[in-house]
Amino acid sequence: MVSLLPVVLALNLFLGASELSPMEVIQTLLVGSGQEHVVRVIWELRLPRALMAALVGAQLALAGFMLQSLTRNPLADAGLLGISAGASLGAVLVVVGAGTLSSGVEIYLQGESVLVWLPAAALVGGLLAAALVYGLSGGSALTPLRLILTGVVCAAILNALVTGLLGLWGQAHTETIAAWLAGSLNGRSWQHLSVLLPWSAMGLLAALLIYRPMRLLRLVDEQALSLGLNLGLWRLLTIATATLLTASAVAVAGPIGFIGLVVPHLARGIAPGHMALQYLMTAIAGAVIVLAGDLVGRLVLAPYELPVGVLAALIGVPAFLYLLRRQP
Repeated sequence: MVSLLPVVLALNLFLGASELSPMEVIQTLLVGSGQEHVVRVIWELRLPRALMAALVGAQLALAGFMLQSLTRNPLADAGLLGISAGASLGAVLVVVGAGTLSSGVEIYLQGESVLVWLPAAALVGGLLAAALVYGLSGGSALTPLRLILTGVVCAAILNALVTGLLGLWGQAHTETIAAWLAGSLNGRSWQHLSVLLPWSAMGLLAALLIYRPMRLLRLVDEQALSLGLNLGLWRLLTIATATLLTASAVAVAGPIGFIGLVVPHLARGIAPGHMALQYLMTAIAGAVIVLAGDLVGRLVLAPYELPVGVLAALIGVPAFLYLLRRQP
């Protein structure tokens, strides 16, 4: 899996709707100069998009791993717990509000100043959704099963609010948002990446810091308490970290589903019994899968694009049903 990452990353740079020779791509990457259209395709379109795909995939996968460890439920992820829906609602509220107040409705993809606020808005929405689920599940006295059931209900309500908000805003203004809600990296640039990076750095650093307590969260409550773990505190911090990773990814790429659900299982299959290696493999596998999905989406219907979120759902739904059948 580690060796696949640079291969898939390179394929994202070499392949696309614009046919470029390998030498043109290599020369542009190494020298930074060449024909104007080649430089633009590589440096302004493909490279930032590929880096963002890798980062988004790693974040969503790690968030899923954390939530599955927290709930001790292999079917948990940010979508099932309502975090993705809350983040989507927060981001949509900002874009709808900005589009209503501005003469342009393409604010998000044009990189206007509202872009800077999207990760913060998504984070607030995700945190509020997580707090709602956490509170309704019993707070510090929650159980993994209650957390999952409450999350599913809250996710349904929040997704309905997003749909209703877009309906009220007007069909003529929703094309950009609809594409974003499908989970797409089309049009993402260095500006989008620069907005994402600070949030990603905070989320990934927090993921490292909570690794050791998270190992104990996988134990039954009595065992974790006997080892001196503050269950309420570390559950809250784990949810907050997973929310930060998910919300910032959703803000720039939309809600790409099933990555957080399926990838941790793949990582456990690669490194059974070694949680530290599973943690690393989860991030790498998430990056590889989103990179590969985005590449396939760009090539299969070229010059048109299939959103990576659609491909993730096509793969994720059968995987989810398979995992569901394996549960006792």
